[in-house]
Amino acid sequence: MKSNHIRALMVMDSLAVGGTETHVLSIVKALRKLGIHSIYAGASGSMYGAFARAGCPIHAVDVSPGVLLHLQDYKLQKIISTLQQVMKSRKISVVHVHQTPSGLYAAMAAKELGIPVVFTAHGMYYPEEQLLRMNQYSDAIISVSKPVQQFLERMNIRSELIPNGVNPDDFFEVDSSALRSQLGLPDSADTIVYTSRLSWDKAYVCTMLIWAARRLHLEGSSQLHVVIVGDGHQYQEIYELANSIEHEIGKRFIHMVGSKKNVRDYLSLADIVVGTGRVALEAMACGKPVLAVGNHGYFGLVTPAAYAKAWDQYFGDHASECKPSEEVIANALRQAFAHKATLRKIGFQGRQWTLEHFDIHKIVIQLAELYQKVILQACRQEASS
Repeated sequence: MKSNHIRALMVMDSLAVGGTETHVLSIVKALRKLGIHSIYAGASGSMYGAFARAGCPIHAVDVSPGVLLHLQDYKLQKIISTLQQVMKSRKISVVHVHQTPSGLYAAMAAKELGIPVVFTAHGMYYPEEQLLRMNQYSDAIISVSKPVQQFLERMNIRSELIPNGVNPDDFFEVDSSALRSQLGLPDSADTIVYTSRLSWDKAYVCTMLIWAARRLHLEGSSQLHVVIVGDGHQYQEIYELANSIEHEIGKRFIHMVGSKKNVRDYLSLADIVVGTGRVALEAMACGKPVLAVGNHGYFGLVTPAAYAKAWDQYFGDHASECKPSEEVIANALRQAFAHKATLRKIGFQGRQWTLEHFDIHKIVIQLAELYQKVILQACRQEASS
């Protein structure tokens, strides 16, 4: 099947702001340039407008975990039936799922119709039982990193390694002077940006960053400012911690701005970005140096000498060097800000490396080839039955 005849149904829990959702939006845009049409099915969310502007039709089907896990069998069957109606009416060629259990029900719906299923594993947080079931229903599985691929291999699940990509048209450094003024950041500020959902391990990393910033202020780093982008279950807890520390120090230097869609503008503020996974790639695409700390643990400053290892560990998100702590993060930041000219050079080099290896327009070529492969296999199976 030619790529311009492929119609892909993207299924996610919702259109909330997050790394998976941002990744799917980027591939929707890039696939469109290859002539592949994407349609979305799942719950709505704050990224609805971004998907609509990308030319992606949206079918609201509430497949969020909180709904699916409490539905009776006949209601689950109704959701499967609704998904099948979308697949039929949109003449879907391939169903691409990203989360569970929403992806599991979409895969069940697709298999009953003979439509091939591709599942992308974005991390190592999926329940094993659901991964094993996804393996049964999927025609192909994608891992976004080497640690995820190894994690699946330990369950005898084979996967293709296709990394997250970033769109160079969306991520580049922009003038941040207006936003800097709005936040009250002095031109002389040493600015750290942290962007993530403030839940679980990533909330812990944020907490360690705040304590590290406190330590540096007490040592005399009075120009240090931290901008925290994101919300989540532990937002209020972190907000109260930030207020308490600012009261102790006697000045405002922790800026919590909540969830934002214009992440590029906030990344552009940074002298250094603390982040992991997709955030690390987006920051590097914007020419910003990255101190990689993620769900799994601490990696460190991503320099050219560390690129291969950073990728192997997915910037601390799926593997790491050690557990993050206030002391470890403070030491890394202290050393980084002591060599600001080197930081700027690292940022420039990082953009070149990121666009060479993770440009979304290159990544989706691999994805389109995988779509064609599973569609051809499905056609052969149908012809032989």
